[in-house]
Amino acid sequence: DGVQIFIGAESELFQVSGCSLIVAPFKNTADKVVGASGVVGPSRLNYSQIIPMVDFTAKMVGKALGTV
Repeated sequence: DGVQIFIGAESELFQVSGCSLIVAPFKNTADKVVGASGVVGPSRLNYSQIIPMVDFTAKMVGKALGTV
């Protein structure tokens, strides 16, 4: 639930890339995940600014699609 963060070696996908992935799901009215919004960036980025933006974007996309 909520925003998920994967940094470098914590995920096999980004193990050698020096990248991180911040993802937030959007859900339908039955509380089932139907998609996700996210950002791929360097492992050293300003998480305190990115996390709220990703979370807000996912909520707005969900509302726009009528899934939240």
